Amino acid sequence: MSHAKGMFAFAALTTLSVSGAGHAEEPAEDRGALGPEVLHNPTLERTAEQGILRAVPISIELPVDIALRARRVLVHYRLWGDPDWTALELRRNGARYEGAIPCLEISTVTGDLRYYIRVHDAEGRVIATGASRARPYLVTIKHDTVLEPGEGSGAKCPDPADCPAGLLGCPSERVVEIACQSDADCEGGTTCSWRGFCERIDRRKNWISLGVQQDVGAFATAGACSLVSQENEGYACFRADGAQYTGTPVQTNAKPSGSLGPTRVVVAFDRLIHYDTTLGLRLGWAFFGEGPTPREGTTFVPFSFAARATHWFGDDLFARSGLRPYAFLTGGYAMVDMKGSTVVRENPLAPPYQGGNDLEQEVTVWKRAGDGFVGAGTGLAFAWESRRAAFVEIAAHAVFPFGAFVLAPSAGITLGF
Repeated sequence: MSHAKGMFAFAALTTLSVSGAGHAEEPAEDRGALGPEVLHNPTLERTAEQGILRAVPISIELPVDIALRARRVLVHYRLWGDPDWTALELRRNGARYEGAIPCLEISTVTGDLRYYIRVHDAEGRVIATGASRARPYLVTIKHDTVLEPGEGSGAKCPDPADCPAGLLGCPSERVVEIACQSDADCEGGTTCSWRGFCERIDRRKNWISLGVQQDVGAFATAGACSLVSQENEGYACFRADGAQYTGTPVQTNAKPSGSLGPTRVVVAFDRLIHYDTTLGLRLGWAFFGEGPTPREGTTFVPFSFAARATHWFGDDLFARSGLRPYAFLTGGYAMVDMKGSTVVRENPLAPPYQGGNDLEQEVTVWKRAGDGFVGAGTGLAFAWESRRAAFVEIAAHAVFPFGAFVLAPSAGITLGF
């Protein structure tokens, strides 16, 4: 079959033409505007026939604008009965790219050989395609006895081992790694790795988690029950009869106090941005642990928000099941209510502001800490398969401007997609 005028040509047995006579050439500025350029081939020229034990030569001539950007031209092919696709890289020979599917792979098996072509630029992006996996070019392999006289009767090809790769006329190199810029540059269920090559690994990059977090806090109680502290520092003190304490205490060196804080349900999303790094967001809702709000005090907000950067310790942990240790930095918004107690002594020289106060009494102290926090933590996840895992972790938070120190252990499950 002879060459026809067009913007793309390939050869299988004999040279065929893509975008042959009768196909108008598209304006250069329109090509590739919506992605890789599709190099069309006339319907009658999408098939060919040849005999067994003969290499299938493939020769491609690219349009000038594509040829200037092309760095690799790959042929993806699948033999009859073979479940997998194989990639070969064509060698450049002047204005053409040439190669061959080796004869020993063709062997004596008859049936349709399917193949398509993808053109990559220097960064691995696919800039043009010829045919596709869904609608490939076909070469029907037949026994010589059923071919038309003179068709496919050339000499059988030599053993590729006797023909070094790179020598004109010898088979092309089998491609082990295909460069890429994104998953769209990869075929057959493979994805683009961070090394810049297509790989067949079930690594999930997006993760959704559901967990329960229990805050445990510690806070200073020295001077907590003064009017200034209760009005401006998030404290609220209550006497044994339930009334809020508003007396005039003497400053004492009270010990820090601590207790359980709110219990939260936390929903999280994390994105794997490298083999060992994720960035994520967390939204929480406190359903238990809210303390009383004093008069004219700030109402407790159960909603919490946090951003997180996580480092995972191990070799490509998200590509397999097993243990996944990690450490993280975090920061965000949350209110934390904590309950403690202290002893207050009335100043006998000051005029009383509140009646009924003993000279010395024990009061309950509530601390509403927040609203911002920063912290760090560590954890361990166990993945029973690459996309499902359970985790336990603990974080240490420094809360401000109403200060407190908070530990936040949590546990839950996470799913990848």
